[in-house]
Amino acid sequence: MGFSIKELTYKEKPLLFLTEQEFAGPWFSFVLKGERIGMIPVILKNIEPTPIYKMVNTRTGTTIDRITLDFDIKEYLKKLVKGNIIPPLKFRKENSLIRLYVDIFNPPKVPYINTFFTIKNISDYNLIDFSMYFVFDFDVNGLKGFDNDYSGYDEENDIIYQYDDTGLYAGFSPISKSTHYESSLTKDFKIDNDKLNLSNTLYEGMGEILSSLQIEFMTLEPDHSFQTALVISGGLNKEELIQNIKEGKVNAIRYLAQVNRSVKSEQRNQQEEAFMKINLQEGIDCSQK
Repeated sequence: MGFSIKELTYKEKPLLFLTEQEFAGPWFSFVLKGERIGMIPVILKNIEPTPIYKMVNTRTGTTIDRITLDFDIKEYLKKLVKGNIIPPLKFRKENSLIRLYVDIFNPPKVPYINTFFTIKNISDYNLIDFSMYFVFDFDVNGLKGFDNDYSGYDEENDIIYQYDDTGLYAGFSPISKSTHYESSLTKDFKIDNDKLNLSNTLYEGMGEILSSLQIEFMTLEPDHSFQTALVISGGLNKEELIQNIKEGKVNAIRYLAQVNRSVKSEQRNQQEEAFMKINLQEGIDCSQK
């Protein structure tokens, strides 16, 4: 269960097509700090099984979709104990949830999608060295062009992108300044405890390429939150892509106040009964489009 974009087109040309779900959305890393647990590193892909990720509610509209998820620290630690990665723990009544609000703005007749991510630490733990990664394995021109992409990074506008010989571009950028970027062959992409920061390098040449951006936020204390928005778009040339994303960022900033009202609303934070039983089950591959 999590958030991923399954398919994406620009002017009816595929940008994302049959991409693995974990390579089409946000990842997170941080170090859990608690009085009893000490320091435990955490790396979350955008797709994690229930009950680690638990659905709170969803709202679908004509131009805005809203998803609210909880990351359950206790369930994650139980998984580490079961895998003999950490010693057994005795759980008490600590608050153990990190809430993720996803607001997807996809109005008609605009050449971009804006997705807002709001992460609130509603646990009793400090999240140290918090990083958010945006990971996209573009398939520019679909299956016929999945393995012949080139990559680039526009430092001035903080846009990472892929393109092929047809001149079709796909790219993305957050409204918060990225701290690191990277493109690599998809098979070589890795975030682990030995490599938490992206390399600030681009893959040379063409291939089946994955693009990623990272935002470091340092420490997320209890009751504190982090928010950003991601603009994703395409273009029939580099200039068109950059212009589309710049327009998307301006639009995203206009809607920050509306998103903030939504994430603070009672309705947005109310558990839907339909998800209560589902959240107790151990899922293998759950996702939201």
